[in-house]
Amino acid sequence: MANDRLTTRAGEARLDAYLDDLAARLRGPRRRREQILDELRDGLHHAVTDRTAAGLPQGDAVDAAIAQFGTPQAVAEAFAGELVTAYVRRTIAWYIATGPLVGIWWLLLLQPHPWRTGLVALLAAIPVIPLIIIAIATAAGTLATTGRLMRWLPEASPQHALAATTTIAALALAGDLTVIASYLRSDIPAHLLATFALAASLTRIACSLVTMRHATAMRTSPPS
Repeated sequence: MANDRLTTRAGEARLDAYLDDLAARLRGPRRRREQILDELRDGLHHAVTDRTAAGLPQGDAVDAAIAQFGTPQAVAEAFAGELVTAYVRRTIAWYIATGPLVGIWWLLLLQPHPWRTGLVALLAAIPVIPLIIIAIATAAGTLATTGRLMRWLPEASPQHALAATTTIAALALAGDLTVIASYLRSDIPAHLLATFALAASLTRIACSLVTMRHATAMRTSPPS
């Protein structure tokens, strides 16, 4: 029994080392990475159990199960596209959720009565509107080509989806910097709304810089 327990511990340590190596190669949302690792752990345990039930020594069963699943690099590459899609869709959803909130604060601050002005005056007061339109179009196209609409639309490659995400983050960054500069050049007095708008844009600027860095790293650094 002692030898069996030692063998079990050795086998478990071998599986843990394999999964730790794989975890270091997976890039994407933490929750999805954890789900993938849990699924692989369960699959490995089932594979080892099936082989030991067939009479194979546990050490050999562990080696055979790992060989069946493939090297950590091969498994990471197999899941790379799925993780990129999850990252892209989560990031774009965040921009879609925060964009209107930040935009409304700035609109009310820079143009308190937008319905009283014409379109030209509104564009002059809120110069980021064209950037917003481009960002929305890019986000909608990326979501459509990475989700269920892939059945009818051409599927976006992971590289193109990451490029689109970088573009959206850059547009958001440019938009936030533009409205902040517009406010600082204006004679609008400081008040609570300005505090909320500035805080929201500064937060999005930080998030956009992180997004651009992560998306670029995922595009240029394959699993290794």
